[in-house]
Amino acid sequence: MTVGEAADCKAYDALIDLPERAPDALLADKGYDADAIRADLAERNIEAVIPGRSNRRVKIEHNRALYKQRNRIERM
Repeated sequence: MTVGEAADCKAYDALIDLPERAPDALLADKGYDADAIRADLAERNIEAVIPGRSNRRVKIEHNRALYKQRNRIERM
């Protein structure tokens, strides 16, 4: 969890190092849409379920059905 003013992507390094076992996918909002994060997830064989920001020139597809599960985490 980060404070309201902090950019979400700044917490990525701490977040990705938390689990004892690597996750199959990272469900995150557009705040985590960064090329560096996507590259790191690909290197770790973790599916990036992150919608692309509206200002991306090349649109990025994501698993919409899996992304809908993210609201469970948000509600905790």
